Amino acid sequence: MESNISFRDFEERDIEFVWKCKNDEELNKMIVGQFKPFTYEDAKKWVYGCMGEHDTFKFWAICTNDEQQRIVGWLSLSEIDRINQSVSTHSIVIGDTDYNDGITWIESVLFMLEYSFEKLKLNRVYGVSLVGHKMSNIIGSLMFMQTEGILRQAAFKNGQYYDLQYVGILKDEYFSHKDAGDYEMKNIIRRLRKLRHE
Repeated sequence: MESNISFRDFEERDIEFVWKCKNDEELNKMIVGQFKPFTYEDAKKWVYGCMGEHDTFKFWAICTNDEQQRIVGWLSLSEIDRINQSVSTHSIVIGDTDYNDGITWIESVLFMLEYSFEKLKLNRVYGVSLVGHKMSNIIGSLMFMQTEGILRQAAFKNGQYYDLQYVGILKDEYFSHKDAGDYEMKNIIRRLRKLRHE
């Protein structure tokens, strides 16, 4: 199954897309951080700040898998810790509704896991999401990330308190599942159907 997306560094042409996404209240409803409208200049600075290599974080534009490589969203890793060999899945934002079908999420998480464990050679990948964010909550189980804790009423958004769910996966667990074929798309989709029925 050919991927419908690719990943690249941010480019200047992405500023307009990022500006629109950063000002989309609906899109920002279920992210952990607080919604704060961006000016175009804010978006420009943000995009330039995300370009290239950094010691503690890395951003990618999620793009169409064609010659145009048009941006449809972005993802990032943060808190890259070389001493403790860990990293946080900081964000996945899908701003193009044509790509917000679940498959783009799956491919993005697979990309982050592979980058973290196979390129950076880290030992642990972890993430946090609002309890109630359907895609974030299901993607952890789908990728064999274990729930490591719940912080009760730890985030105030949309006029209410949300619990925060922390999940994580270790290097040995990742490679065990990869070797077993669990990260092949056909097997992921099979598990996804099963999870949706539970």
